[in-house]
Amino acid sequence: MDDCIHPDFRATFAVARISDQEGGPVRHFVAEVTFACSACGLPFHFIGPSAGVSFTKPTVDVAGTTLHAPIAPGEAPIPSRITFEVPRPAGEAS
Repeated sequence: MDDCIHPDFRATFAVARISDQEGGPVRHFVAEVTFACSACGLPFHFIGPSAGVSFTKPTVDVAGTTLHAPIAPGEAPIPSRITFEVPRPAGEAS
């Protein structure tokens, strides 16, 4: 497993429909996503989101391997600001 170059992946995707009561109107939708190497089976973890559950921001499970992302029908409003983060090259001091 340590020498696997992770050449390909498998992903699972599901959408949870959350309502206040069984059969009631859907109040929230949450996409749940996982990835693993299809060659060695090693799960991949998500970087950045906090562990927990939220209906307003992405979160992960305790292991960080399942992303819970709130979603909604239709297109989102165009943001007034967009940021891009570019990683530093390996070995470059900060």
